[in-house]
Amino acid sequence: RVTAGGVRITGSYLYQLSAQDWFDGIASFTFGGGEAGCFSDRQDRMALACDHGIADGSAMEIAAGVRRMFKGQGPFRPFARAAIGISYTRFTADAAQGTGFPLHLGGGVRAKVADGVALVGLTELTVGFAHFGRGLETEPQLGLAVTAGAEFRLR
Repeated sequence: RVTAGGVRITGSYLYQLSAQDWFDGIASFTFGGGEAGCFSDRQDRMALACDHGIADGSAMEIAAGVRRMFKGQGPFRPFARAAIGISYTRFTADAAQGTGFPLHLGGGVRAKVADGVALVGLTELTVGFAHFGRGLETEPQLGLAVTAGAEFRLR
C-alpha cells in the first residue's frame, strides 16, 4: 500500500570483519510509477488511506548490516544477510512522503568468476514501518526483492 516498488539500483560496500563475517553498507534507489493511490477514508474524513501498486513510488535508502559467508563448493559460496536502514519514500501524485526504518533479511549465493570479480544472486525480505504526513501517520512496510549483480574488488 505505501511501500515504494519498481526498479531498484543498489550499491554495496563490503569490508571483511572475520573469516566468515563482512560488514555490508548499502545505498539503494527505487524508481517506480506515479499514479495516485490515496483517498479519504469514508469512516474518518480526516484520515487518508493509500493503496499503491507493486511498481509505484520512489525511495532512497542507506543501510548497514552483516553478511555471513558459509562454506562453499568450488567457486560458489552461500551467504545470509541482515541489515537495518533508514529510508525516504515518496509518492509524487499523492504528495505523500515519509521516513522509514526497514529491516532486511535474506540469503544468496556468490560465484567467483575471476580474481576480484564475482556474480551474486540474492533474495531478500524487507519489513519495517514508515511515518508519513498528510494523515497517513505510521504505516507498515513490506517488500520482497530478487537481485542479480556483480561484485568487484577495488584496490
